[in-house]
Amino acid sequence: MSQMTIARATRPARARTAPQRPTLRVVDASPKVQSHTGFVVLCLALVVGGLLSALLLNTARAESSFTLSDLRAEQTRLHDTRITLEAELSQARSPETLATAATDLGLVPSPSTAVLRLSDNQVLGVAAQVDPTDSFTVVTPFVSQLESDAERVESAIAGAVQGG
Repeated sequence: MSQMTIARATRPARARTAPQRPTLRVVDASPKVQSHTGFVVLCLALVVGGLLSALLLNTARAESSFTLSDLRAEQTRLHDTRITLEAELSQARSPETLATAATDLGLVPSPSTAVLRLSDNQVLGVAAQVDPTDSFTVVTPFVSQLESDAERVESAIAGAVQGG
């Protein structure tokens, strides 16, 4: 046996096996580009949705503005009607109108009055019988029942009419 054979035989087993190299594969020069279409579609959907919601809100606000304008016009009309009806009611409640209506119905003024107090059910004053031949008179705060006061009032009225 030659020396070479012995040397080969004395070599460890590791040296006999070659180290394993990784398998090689072919790689492209540029990496694979992922598509961004999903992100773009999402952004466009958000923009379109925002614009549509702004349009709908603006339309609803404009409609509410017209409704508010109509309601204010109706409120003004109803307020004017209320003022007119209150004036008519005030005119119908006036003492002159009530006296004229009472006379038209054939009522005559009472010479005295009695008042019923509801808190304790008492009658205050004495009601007298009405004389239909009496004429209707109105007593103003300036007229007194005394003869001397009547002359003074007549002279004061004459002075007021003349501007004095």
